[in-house]
Amino acid sequence: MLRFIKVFVATLFLSLNFGALLYVNSTFLGTFFSETSVSLLFLAGALGNVLLFLLAPKLINVVGKKWLLLISLVALAAADLGLNFNLSSWGIGASFVAYSALLFAVYYCIDIFLEEESDDARTGEIRGTYFTVMNAGIALGPLLLSILPDDGHFRRIYWVGFLLLVIPIVIALWILITRKHAHRKVLRPWHLLPFRRWWGMRNVRAATLAKLVLETFFAVMVIYTPLYAHKVAGFDWQELGIIFAIALVPFVLLEWPAGKLADKYWGEKEMMTAGFFLTGCALLAIPFLPTSFALWALVLFLSRVGAALVEIMTETYFFKKIDAADTGLLSIFRLARPAGIMLGAALGSVSLAFLPFPHLFFILAVVVFFGMKESLFLKDTL
Repeated sequence: MLRFIKVFVATLFLSLNFGALLYVNSTFLGTFFSETSVSLLFLAGALGNVLLFLLAPKLINVVGKKWLLLISLVALAAADLGLNFNLSSWGIGASFVAYSALLFAVYYCIDIFLEEESDDARTGEIRGTYFTVMNAGIALGPLLLSILPDDGHFRRIYWVGFLLLVIPIVIALWILITRKHAHRKVLRPWHLLPFRRWWGMRNVRAATLAKLVLETFFAVMVIYTPLYAHKVAGFDWQELGIIFAIALVPFVLLEWPAGKLADKYWGEKEMMTAGFFLTGCALLAIPFLPTSFALWALVLFLSRVGAALVEIMTETYFFKKIDAADTGLLSIFRLARPAGIMLGAALGSVSLAFLPFPHLFFILAVVVFFGMKESLFLKDTL
C-alpha cells in the first residue's frame, strides 16, 4: 500500500477542493445568472467533461499520462482562480464550465496510475482505500464553510480551494520528475472510443450500466432532495446540514471493508445487488416520511449504505476486468458520471413538469431497480 501514498494524498486534497466548492457553486453562480442559466452552465460543464473523456485516450498517447495529469491540475487551479478573481458574468461562467469539465479528468488520470500499480487480487482493498480517502475529503470539504468568515461572495472559499490544489500539483510534478518508465504499459491507440468492443464485453457493459444508474441516483438526490426536504417536508437548513452529513458517513466507513470482503470472501455481484435493493427500498419510503429528523436521517443513511456498496463494487468489478492499457474502456466507464448528471437533471425536470414532486422518488426507484437487474447479469469474480 505504501506505493499508493502519493496518489492517496493527491486524491485527499483534490477531494477537499471538490467538497468545499460542491455546495457553494450553484449559490455563487446564482448571484450572476438566472436559475435556468445556472442549469445550463452545469450542463455545459458535464458536456465538456464528456468531450474530455472522449479525447482522453488519444491525449494520453500524444502527451503521456503524467503530463496530462499535471496539465489538467494546473488548468483546474487556473479555473478555480478565475472563479475567485473574475468580475464579469461571462468570465465566471467560463471558469465554472472549465472547472466542472476538468475536475473529473484529473480523477480519470489518477484512475490510470492506480490501475497500473494494482494487483487484481487486491483490487477491492486498493479501490476501497482510494474511495475512502476520496469520500473523506468530499465529506470534510464543507466543514471549511463553517470555519471561514462569510464575505457574502464566497471569494475566500475559492481562494482556499486553489490552495488545496497546490499539493496535488506538487505531487504531479514529483511523479513527472522521479517516476521511472520500467512499468510503463503501451496504451491501445483507439482513435474513437471502443463502444463495439465494450458492448461485446457483457460483464464490463453491465458494470458500466450499473455505474450509470448510480450516477443518475446521485444527481437526482443532490439536486432535488434538498428542495423536497426544505420546501415540501419543511426542514430548515440547519437540520438538513446534519441530515446530509449523516448520510455521507457510509461512504467513509463502508467502502474499504466492503472492497476487502469482495476480494476474499464474497463476490462483487452479491453486494452490488444488495446495495441496489436497499437504495431502491429507501427511495420508495421517502414520499411517505413525516417531518421527522430521525426518520429522514435513517432513510437517507440507508440509501447511502446501499449506494456506497454499489459504488465500490462497480469500481472493483470493472477494474478487475481491465488493465491500465484499456484507457478507451475506462473513458466509457467514466462517462457514466457526466451522463448520469445529464440524465438525472432531465429525469427531474420531466417528472416535475407532469407529476407531483414525491413521484420523482418512485421513478428514481424504478431506475435503481434497473441497475439491480444489470448486476444480476455479472459473472462473479469468486
